[in-house]
Amino acid sequence: MRAATAADVRAISEFQTACWREAYVGLVPNEYLERVDADAREARWLQRAGTDTRNVAVGHVATTLAGVVSWSICAEPGVPPLELKSLYVGSAFYGSGVAAALLTHALGEAPAHLWVFESNPRAHAFYAKWGFTFDGSRKVDPDTGVWERRLVRT
Repeated sequence: MRAATAADVRAISEFQTACWREAYVGLVPNEYLERVDADAREARWLQRAGTDTRNVAVGHVATTLAGVVSWSICAEPGVPPLELKSLYVGSAFYGSGVAAALLTHALGEAPAHLWVFESNPRAHAFYAKWGFTFDGSRKVDPDTGVWERRLVRT
């Protein structure tokens, strides 16, 4: 794992787009998956990788980008301030330990919270292994219109 830089932004944008199109079919409206491409994501990732508002790290297997993680501190009341903002692993690396390494790099064992699509059983199972539980809070993701649940580890 290493911190992402501005030089990584295009690769991260393409990687996230591919991950969404693999993992979120049937979870996120197809119109969204087709409309949002790497170009649309690039500006967001450039802001994330180039400022102090969010930490971003990339994980490689050999020379292949295998995963991306981002996290930050937020002031959301009633939850630990450490928030996992995103964790993406390419499907070729599912079950390889990449996701665990990224999560550990970002959060360690610290109390934290995250938001996950409500209808994503794979993600819920993964986070449960790491001590995250649903705290009863739900919201609609403004970009996709899909319900999310807040998971918390204390």
